[in-house]
Amino acid sequence: MNWFNFIRLIWMIYGPGKVNLNLIQKMGLLAVKIGQVHALRLDFLPLEKCQKLSELYRATIPIESEQVLSKIDHSHFKNIKEKPLASASIGQVHLATLKSGERVVIKVVKNKFKKQFKKDVKSVKKFVNLAIKIYPKLRSVFDPIGILEHIEQYTLQELNLKNEIKGHNRLQKIYQENKDKYDLSKLAFPKIYEEISSEDILVMEHVDGKTFDEILETELDYQELLDLFHIHGFFIFNIGTFHGDLHPGNLIHYNGKIYFVDTGAIGEVSEKISKGLFKFFDYLSQYDYKNAAYWLNQMAEKQIKGKDFDNFQLEFIKLYQDFDNTTVSEISLTKKMMQTIKLGVLKGMDFEKGMFSIIKSLMFLDGMVIRNNPHAILLKDMRQFIDELNNFKTN
Repeated sequence: MNWFNFIRLIWMIYGPGKVNLNLIQKMGLLAVKIGQVHALRLDFLPLEKCQKLSELYRATIPIESEQVLSKIDHSHFKNIKEKPLASASIGQVHLATLKSGERVVIKVVKNKFKKQFKKDVKSVKKFVNLAIKIYPKLRSVFDPIGILEHIEQYTLQELNLKNEIKGHNRLQKIYQENKDKYDLSKLAFPKIYEEISSEDILVMEHVDGKTFDEILETELDYQELLDLFHIHGFFIFNIGTFHGDLHPGNLIHYNGKIYFVDTGAIGEVSEKISKGLFKFFDYLSQYDYKNAAYWLNQMAEKQIKGKDFDNFQLEFIKLYQDFDNTTVSEISLTKKMMQTIKLGVLKGMDFEKGMFSIIKSLMFLDGMVIRNNPHAILLKDMRQFIDELNNFKTN
């Protein structure tokens, strides 16, 4: 991506015009990833623009089938469907049948993007560093270099499908170790055929269900979405290790189970963050804003004290003055969280990088509720799980 296209992309995202998804995709993988990240920025972008950008998680241009199929060792398969079942920013998926009879999906990485992606990141970093020299405040308010580094790190992880296998095994191990102590009965993982998978190709059990993206507004019961909060909350608040890219396209609903897929990006936060965030949401769900403000400060790497904290607490309470018993369509929880973190940073707090993965998760979960049940009072509904999470912590 050259500097002209980068400026064009940023203008498309921040300017008054419409988002052109096809144009973003033609700009390359980095442009798609920047667009996806901005789908999370409800704190300063209009909801409609964020919703349009979020389509980049599922609306991508497929590769020519011949190019993909030529990378696969056909000796393991009885047949492979030429037309892709799905296409994402870094790869696409084909239905197939193993010679032993099991139905599987084959995920193939668009490997040619790796070299160009690295080149584009390097070019855009140069441009952004120049912009920061001209306008230094850009670094503290928006941290563009930090965001670019985050995009670079998790995209390069995704481009190596062995990381998806590692993430799958890691989350499944946590599940196995805790399923008898905490109710994880709704969670499931598809089988991965590691022996015939590689850095570029992943062979996985075909789960004959539908993604949350397909059924959020039609078939999915709201309680099943709350079950996802229950599961994901356990990984975030009790373990500190969680699925780092839990958008609705990476969740499959089948036979009453929720399957985690695309586990290449694993989010991790320290015990300090997971404990502090749990306490923050506990008090926020009770509309106890003084204690919520206290725990936000407690989980910061750099905390504020004295009059600085008193001023922050007053502004925090003012920020949430219209939040009691509001529905997700009236006030987005993610937007409030983004505004809250921004307020904390401007007042002198500093948070570890893992916070971005949690905000990203909240954006996906909040967005799913808006599509599924816009009249839900999400924090009130989350109360049913907070006591269970708290009991797990104390046992």
